[in-house]
Amino acid sequence: MAVNYKYSTGPVENSVNVDTTFTPPGASSFVFVKALNNSTCNNVRVRVKLFELNGAKRLLTDRLLTLSRFQSDFVILEVASLAQYEVQILTGNRKVLVSVWGKNADGQLVAAQRFTQRELTKVTIKR
Repeated sequence: MAVNYKYSTGPVENSVNVDTTFTPPGASSFVFVKALNNSTCNNVRVRVKLFELNGAKRLLTDRLLTLSRFQSDFVILEVASLAQYEVQILTGNRKVLVSVWGKNADGQLVAAQRFTQRELTKVTIKR
């Protein structure tokens, strides 16, 4: 039985309060999703999904990373026009470490949209 691990940011509020109304552009313009294959396995796959939550949940981006042993990589997702979003990260290897980092238009980190692996919601999926 294969085991997959799914991590989620949960719903993220990205709108900015302007004159008592919440409007994009959001606090974060981009989200960096980082993954590290901390195992000796080659070709570990990591799938990154971005969902828009402005109304009904809708898949916007589905990207795949393939990591060699002890290799890291990242995906940059644009969220500037999204008032709400969710990032999901899926992998089949428990030694893959992940994090999510919101950045504003100037490239500075948005502390409220920073998620370490421990802060992400983790769901184990058995197949």
